[in-house]
Amino acid sequence: MAKHQSKQPSQQNVSSTGTEITKNSWEMQLQELLKQQKYRQALEEIKKIQRSHPDIEFTPKESEIWLLRGQQEFQKQDFKQAEKSFVRALEFGLVGEVHYWQARCLLELKQLDAALNLLRNAFESNTLSKDYSICYLKLLLLKGDTTTVEQLINQQPKRFSAAQLHWVRGVLAIKHGQPEDALTSFQKIKRPITPGDLPIAWIIYSQQVSGNWNAAANLLGLQSSRYTFSRPKYLEHPILERLATAQQAKTGEPPLEAQNLEREDPVIQDALSALAIVQLINNDNPHDAAHVLLQMLKRSTRFSELNNLRKSLFTLAGQQALNQGQAECAELFWQPLLTEKPFNPQLAVNLLKVLDANDSDKERPRVVTQFLRWLEQEAKQKPQEWPDTRLKPTLAHLHCWMADAYMSIDRERAAVGALQQAERICPTSPELIGRKGLFAAMEENYTEAIALITQAIEGGCRYEEIYDALLVSWEELGDKQSLNEARRHFGKHFGDLCVETEVEILPWIDALSTLSYPLFSRLVQAKDHKDPAIRACQIFVNAVQSQPNSGGRVSLHQKAAVEAWDTLLQKLSGQEQIPVLQAIILSIHLFAKREKGIAALISQYQQKLINISIEHPEARIANLVILAVKETNPQKLEYPIRFYLDTMPQPGNALANIQLQARRFGHITTLVPAIEEALRREPQNPLLLLAKATTYPTNHSNYEQWKQQGFELARRLQDAKALQAFREEQAFLSAQEAASIMPDPEKFDNLDMSNIDELLSGMLKKLFGNKIPKAEFERMLPELKQMMLNSMPDFSDDDDDDELDLDFIFRDLPPSPKKKKGRTRGGFQELF
Repeated sequence: MAKHQSKQPSQQNVSSTGTEITKNSWEMQLQELLKQQKYRQALEEIKKIQRSHPDIEFTPKESEIWLLRGQQEFQKQDFKQAEKSFVRALEFGLVGEVHYWQARCLLELKQLDAALNLLRNAFESNTLSKDYSICYLKLLLLKGDTTTVEQLINQQPKRFSAAQLHWVRGVLAIKHGQPEDALTSFQKIKRPITPGDLPIAWIIYSQQVSGNWNAAANLLGLQSSRYTFSRPKYLEHPILERLATAQQAKTGEPPLEAQNLEREDPVIQDALSALAIVQLINNDNPHDAAHVLLQMLKRSTRFSELNNLRKSLFTLAGQQALNQGQAECAELFWQPLLTEKPFNPQLAVNLLKVLDANDSDKERPRVVTQFLRWLEQEAKQKPQEWPDTRLKPTLAHLHCWMADAYMSIDRERAAVGALQQAERICPTSPELIGRKGLFAAMEENYTEAIALITQAIEGGCRYEEIYDALLVSWEELGDKQSLNEARRHFGKHFGDLCVETEVEILPWIDALSTLSYPLFSRLVQAKDHKDPAIRACQIFVNAVQSQPNSGGRVSLHQKAAVEAWDTLLQKLSGQEQIPVLQAIILSIHLFAKREKGIAALISQYQQKLINISIEHPEARIANLVILAVKETNPQKLEYPIRFYLDTMPQPGNALANIQLQARRFGHITTLVPAIEEALRREPQNPLLLLAKATTYPTNHSNYEQWKQQGFELARRLQDAKALQAFREEQAFLSAQEAASIMPDPEKFDNLDMSNIDELLSGMLKKLFGNKIPKAEFERMLPELKQMMLNSMPDFSDDDDDDELDLDFIFRDLPPSPKKKKGRTRGGFQELF
């Protein structure tokens, strides 16, 4: 009966499944385009879909995508096109923020009156939202109409927020010669009232107008020590730079230099700059050192030795900047180096990646052109190194890159010409075939596109956009099965490792992280014994000779366990032994009673792990994870952690990785000192911020604060590794929450319909009991139980040979793909 009831709802909804799947696939395609900021393509896809499905609705709405497209065009300083996009957003019914951006475009186009009319009409028709009403007042002030401004804030104050009124009153006070009153108003503003505002700038300006130059200098960072080489406050924003320049012009001091090196003598000034560069290099900070050198080279070449450092320093600085998520600085350092001889092809590859990340599309054709000229010269000078079998495919690949670069700046004819050149050179090039397939997909010749792209990928092309076009083509043909097959077959080449899920947790880690022996034993016994790490856990369970005590620990038959473990390890390579040794040590540490011989047993297997770390560095990480879990004194970890991190190119990420692995096996705080020290060096490292969060209990406010801070940073930087770590952390939390509502596993033995009702009621009370009023909960309970029953396995099956799917019940953690790789436009380095 229960089996029939659990399946009935799905039968009723069969008719709508096809439509839902199609809509979901369109939504996924749209979200992927938006994620890649391909707003023009997203709008074209919506238009295409609406031809056959005019009633379909998308999230976000079309108006919001027009707004995003306009903002992108604004950033590229294409103000005319951006203004047209904002007009389209308005036509689709969007108001508020879009008014602000359209007005900004009109101002950039020197059309103040048009901008003022736009916002006046919106304000008077009540379509200008309160958050952006201030924009109307700003334009009135730009026009010099203070009378209308004063009338509006006096007669209609409710149309403006408190912060907006403070700002307007501050500006009016300055205009009326009352800077002290203005300062009082500006100090009440805690956040920008429109995008790009800088509240502190108005405070500084009020201080300057009042003649309080010292106070203004403190706020601008003009009075920092002359021996301090950190970036002063006034260099953080162009407005602050202008205020600092105005103050220097008015007062004559302090002199303004890039790193606030306050010396009148240029020789001493350059000496201090040189000292700063040396200190920063010694502190492994080539990024800031390169900034100092750039400023120094603008005014002097007194220290010729620094010129000898320039190339190496800028190369390292660009890489550090890229690692820190500051691609703009990487472009600043690397672009001048590309013109120097000898030409560096790897630098060109890296620079193309950076230009792509910075949307510096106009620069990309120039870099590819330099690359082509270098390759042609190199082939002439070293023909033995560049036979036709190597040269022609490489040249064709570069011409395909040129086509990509032209397409990014909407020069389709030039792109076609570049592909024709590639075809003349090497018509069999997988890169060329892939681009031809991409063009076929753009022209909606999907069958041809699929054939060409499949051939290209099988031939070794790894251009991500052709893979996207392949999936879109199958989707357009409505062949979901072939689409999924393409993902399974080719997805591994593009970071798309699983069709449906996103997070993969190894079964032995999943089991150990329950921290509950009864649940751990059930999970590992239900797993495939062919997995060596799971087999190690099963050996532990088989050697247990007592029920768990009050602390959840069991007595272990050590001799039997050791014999089985050693036999298992003898069959494995050093690499394969690493997870097995981890599983052995952690199962003993987490679940075995502290009886005689247990400590020695842990040390015995830990020493095996240390021994294989010489040939397999991954074993070092595994050992450090175990130390973090096992030790209670942070000082015992200080030396091994420092010794390991000193060998790593990204020590912050390496440390975070250890903490994030260890946290699965308990509340780990032994790495707190190391994490805090690392955060002082890398305060903008999202992985470290997440690691810091996990040192607090998950219900602690600090956990959520650090986690949210790290996630926002990872999302802003589009840090794929960090975002994957946040996904895994969320999956871990979900698993913990699922486990917390579950009854003892023994209650699932001999489960039948007579006690399943009681079991479900208990689980639901744990889940919702404190979150919903008692009367409301009692009313909803029957429906909730039915929903949970429908999502569970069929307990009424008469086949006694079928085992209960414990994974399904206890662990809401389906396997999932590894992180999505970044765009592969720059994957050319494989050719060298």
